[in-house]
Amino acid sequence: MRIERFPDVDLNALPPDPTPPDFWQDRAACFGVDPDVFFPISEEEAGPALMFCGVCQIREECLAWALKNGERYGVWGGLTEQRRRRVARRVA
Repeated sequence: MRIERFPDVDLNALPPDPTPPDFWQDRAACFGVDPDVFFPISEEEAGPALMFCGVCQIREECLAWALKNGERYGVWGGLTEQRRRRVARRVA
């Protein structure tokens, strides 16, 4: 099962100056979930993390933070490491 079907990211809709996770993580759908879920060994194992992100109300803030800070590992804002690299290349 391959879960990678999020709509393309609208980079213009992302917060331009995202606050650190300390300010929003307690409102995230993943709050309290074992962090290991968000650091899968492979893209194929990212499904559970992506499901949390799919219903998260602060997904854009999380993704903006990850992109701004060059988060290299894990699932952030509904994107895997590989997807974030693709998005980052589009804006570079």
